Amino acid sequence: MPETAPPSLLLMIRGRLPSLNEQEQKVGQYVLDHPDQVIHLAMRDLAGRCGVSDTTIFRFCRKIGTGGYQDFKIRLALESAPDRPATYATIEAGDDLLTAAGKVIAADTKALQDTLSVLHLPSLERAAAALLAARRVDIYGAGGGAIAALELHYKLMRVGVRGVPHTDAEMQVISAALLTPDDLAVGISHSGRSPDVLRALTLAKQAGARTIAISNHPTSPLAELAEISLCTAAQEALAHGYPLGARVAQVGLIDVLYTAMALKRQAEVAHSQARIVKALHPQTRG
Repeated sequence: MPETAPPSLLLMIRGRLPSLNEQEQKVGQYVLDHPDQVIHLAMRDLAGRCGVSDTTIFRFCRKIGTGGYQDFKIRLALESAPDRPATYATIEAGDDLLTAAGKVIAADTKALQDTLSVLHLPSLERAAAALLAARRVDIYGAGGGAIAALELHYKLMRVGVRGVPHTDAEMQVISAALLTPDDLAVGISHSGRSPDVLRALTLAKQAGARTIAISNHPTSPLAELAEISLCTAAQEALAHGYPLGARVAQVGLIDVLYTAMALKRQAEVAHSQARIVKALHPQTRG
């Protein structure tokens, strides 16, 4: 499978933002909001606009994987484009329904495109192989992540993998404690910081099970805990208490994961699909 291009600098910043300290987050958010301005600013000018020191700017550049401020500006300039905004349009109180609907659909589309940009194919391959090899797969999700847990369960069933979604915190603990080295646990959390999901995945790992994380942040506690980490790239800013594009990105990633598994079991999946179609749409007899 061919390698994908490295993720963009702006997506890297957005993914690592929660792991930065408060001063570095100021820099990161300013860059995301004003990338076209930042490429023309000297380090001291950027520091002044963010209300931080030059040292903070330097630390920020190193933490996002650039060699220094000049390297950071060069990479930012190379990928900046007027038709590819770094942030999502915010739904305003005065928006009419058509405008709001357009912003929501645009956010969903952008979340899918950005998730494709950060997709790590070797990790995807490993995750697909591990899921297919597992005796059973227990899936942990809470809140919005529970929707993705149910979706993954549905997709696993279609490739012949025994999966069980758990969205109750107590059931997650019981499930995780009873797993074995032949099993696999998947933790799903947009922030990668859900206490219940983290606890369940920790217990699953202690029980010897293999672990996969699906989150929006490559440096989140959940991503760092799991043996295999898959990341989405939706936004963080909340619109009416909900991160636009987050769930769409999770389901999109699960669809890609299902496709990777189906490609490894093409004959079996084709046979299963035929049986499903026959069961759902039996021929009527006259």
